[in-house]
Amino acid sequence: MNRKILIPIAVLAVAIVGIAAWQLQSPGTGGSAKQAAQAPAAKKASLPSFDVVRVEPTGSAVIAGRAVPGAKVNILDGDKLLGSVVADARGEWVFLPSDALPPGARELRLEQVGADGALTRGESTVVLAVPERDRDLAGRRGEGDALAVLSGSDGSRVLQAPRSLSQGGAPRPAGEVTIDTVDYDRGGKVSVGGQAKPGTEVMLYLQNNLAGRTKADNDGRWSITPDRIFDDGQYSLRVDQVGADSKVISRAEVNFDKKPIPEQALAGRAVVVVPGNNLWAIARRSYGDGIRYTVIFEANQAQIRDADLIYPGQIFLIPDGQ
Repeated sequence: MNRKILIPIAVLAVAIVGIAAWQLQSPGTGGSAKQAAQAPAAKKASLPSFDVVRVEPTGSAVIAGRAVPGAKVNILDGDKLLGSVVADARGEWVFLPSDALPPGARELRLEQVGADGALTRGESTVVLAVPERDRDLAGRRGEGDALAVLSGSDGSRVLQAPRSLSQGGAPRPAGEVTIDTVDYDRGGKVSVGGQAKPGTEVMLYLQNNLAGRTKADNDGRWSITPDRIFDDGQYSLRVDQVGADSKVISRAEVNFDKKPIPEQALAGRAVVVVPGNNLWAIARRSYGDGIRYTVIFEANQAQIRDADLIYPGQIFLIPDGQ
């Protein structure tokens, strides 16, 4: 199989409707329990991370993020050093590549070198697709925008979305509820997940009937698995984010067609593509490793007719195994 086309498939997001809130808060209350809960957050804060990746149609770029104050930050384009910069006293850094980024798909990573010479690598990566000059990502004539998708331990989010792939052109305000995933197993158990403002109540409705409720966690993520089995067929899902006064403050909806998972398929689950999904993010959620998008691609080649895009409503089989 020609793997040269796989990275563009992974990074070209379908119909991106908005950037979900990405808020990290320290959990817990006093004592040793609080210290234990804060330990992972403290470790994460010591790692280099991306905040901004933006590429102009000319190829000029701005890349910025955070690191340990005074540390040297290496920005890597795959295994190639793109450039280095030193984090300021607040731990913030900004890098402006001297040369325009060439067209194509790439994965950006970070390393930092502390005052003691110790090298640490960031957990997050940015999958970046840069269109050719005077073309969009689909190869059509006209000025095109790049696509940058951040993937980390907290999931994925869009740092830069091409206007040509947007629905409506306007992102959802930060903190509004989103539906990011709809997946089901061979037995008909369905799970729905997304993001909302941390700590707010989220209510899931199936065909306008309440199917479950939960609260978004400290990272703003939520997941609900209704206590029922879904037969094959078409369904409408709605999720409401409810404020302290029990009033709905934001809403998201998605329709999906649940289809059977073939018994002979090497898959125990299926994922419904919803707006904002991309193969990298689906693999990250399914396997814990975005690079395994190739497994999903190979199992669903019959559905991925366009080498650049996946579409809302498609159902991808998620192979079991290592």
